[in-house]
Amino acid sequence: MGWERKRGMICQFNSFILTGKDEFRVNTIKNKLNIKYVITLDADTNLSLGTAKELIGAMAHILNTPVIDKRKNIVIDGHALIQPRVGVDLVSSRKSLFAKIYAGAGGTDSYTNAISDVYQDNFGEGIFTGKGIYDLELFHKILCDEIPENTVLSHDLLEGSYLRCGLATDILVLDGFPYKYSSYIARNHRWIRGDWQIVKWITNVITIRDKTKKINPLNTLSKFKILDNLRRSLITVTVALLLLVSSILKILNLPSAVIAILALIALETPTILDIINYIIFRKNVNSEFISAHKNILKSISGIKASIIRGFLELAVLPSKAYSNLNAIVKTIYRVNISKQNLLEWMTSEEAERQSKNTISAYYKSMWANILFGALLLIVGIIRTDVAFIIFGAIFIFAPVIICYISQEEKEEQAVQKITKRDVKYCLEVAKKTWKFFEDNINQENNFLPPDNYQLDRKEKIAHRTSPTNIGLGLLAVCSSYDLGFIDLNNAIDLIQKMITTIENLQKWNGHLYNWYNTKTLEPLVPRYVSTVDSGNFIRIFIHIKAVLNWKSNR
Repeated sequence: MGWERKRGMICQFNSFILTGKDEFRVNTIKNKLNIKYVITLDADTNLSLGTAKELIGAMAHILNTPVIDKRKNIVIDGHALIQPRVGVDLVSSRKSLFAKIYAGAGGTDSYTNAISDVYQDNFGEGIFTGKGIYDLELFHKILCDEIPENTVLSHDLLEGSYLRCGLATDILVLDGFPYKYSSYIARNHRWIRGDWQIVKWITNVITIRDKTKKINPLNTLSKFKILDNLRRSLITVTVALLLLVSSILKILNLPSAVIAILALIALETPTILDIINYIIFRKNVNSEFISAHKNILKSISGIKASIIRGFLELAVLPSKAYSNLNAIVKTIYRVNISKQNLLEWMTSEEAERQSKNTISAYYKSMWANILFGALLLIVGIIRTDVAFIIFGAIFIFAPVIICYISQEEKEEQAVQKITKRDVKYCLEVAKKTWKFFEDNINQENNFLPPDNYQLDRKEKIAHRTSPTNIGLGLLAVCSSYDLGFIDLNNAIDLIQKMITTIENLQKWNGHLYNWYNTKTLEPLVPRYVSTVDSGNFIRIFIHIKAVLNWKSNR
């Protein structure tokens, strides 16, 4: 990783590119590089096709040109760093029931545009989470000597604050997501430690790398972002303490219901808001659209996922509160007393590998749940309070639930799920589909498949075809042989005749035109080449080549 994990490595890399100073143990770069921007990603981040160009374009836009306050040495307008929207990759989002509930719909949605963000929409800057693009020269100039060595675990928020991070929500990168609760809570523990390590940046004076003090250049919004992260880490701790106080009051036969209700409302606010939003806006959604919308893959999203998450957050409250409190206390001790292990860190991949996923392991790690649940059960039984008994039981059985949803789902081949009835239906559809190609890939159409066959009012064949249609015709021939509709000799004969016709078609620089008359083989007017159809055609030809090679080898 280099000196001081990722942050130190980035500083050394920036210094090497700009000044030629080589501090790496191993360096294979020999020539001087002319670089303006650097894109940073985590090991489990996928940079989608074209995303790098979009990030560069966003950085180079004139409206995003960074303006520096030379006195404070900080960006005050424009952006020297841009963060894309971070989604969850499709594989990670479906690896376990836990991931399906918490990660939401994974993958890339081609029809999703920019989304709203409170910080970016209202203040013109976002929050940096470690994936993005930065201005190499400005990053080095502003941050090279700003942060003290070996003191900051989570440096992303600080970098984003100094460089005025912009959030481009219409640019998407895909990240991994823990499929086990144990690795999820370990990641959360690390994040909280990092958040509490930078608490000094909310003060008016800070200490920089050379141990000297200076006026804190961060604006009020940046300080609020730091405080907001601290507030978020304290929610579960506060709720657990309030429920503990409520239990003590119940034992003393004093009023406790109001405290317990307020605590639960604070914990379940996201779910409550989602339910209210669903109720208010449900009447504006067309029910016909809902019934017509089908998901190919089973997913847990929307109001259903929110309610399940709300229940799970309640079920793991004691253990999560302990984990958060442990991270906070440990950080305060290390920062102010021991000064050691401030950069203690484990990769997400290593955390996944080391964390055990058994019931016994979860009961051991979630001991706070058992202790708190037992307390509530005792109070409930003594005071004959059903609510306390129910909550106690939920806390005690939570490790079983968490273990169940954290199990990796074994991917089952689709062919294993097909019943005999499904096979019969698919073969009937396939025969009807092949009948169209069999009847129309003939001498009259020069062995090219026509675009469509019209049944309404008057039977009519559209004697025109496109590269996509031709490719589908070739695939249909191969598939008909695989399904036993025709023998190998007939399949090869048809493919040869189709390829002969394709070779004789008029082309533009080797590319097929988008439409041809199947009877005369003349290109239709206006003549043009379609990148989409040409792409389909080439892709199908690659498949046909593989099929023929496979047959010849057998």
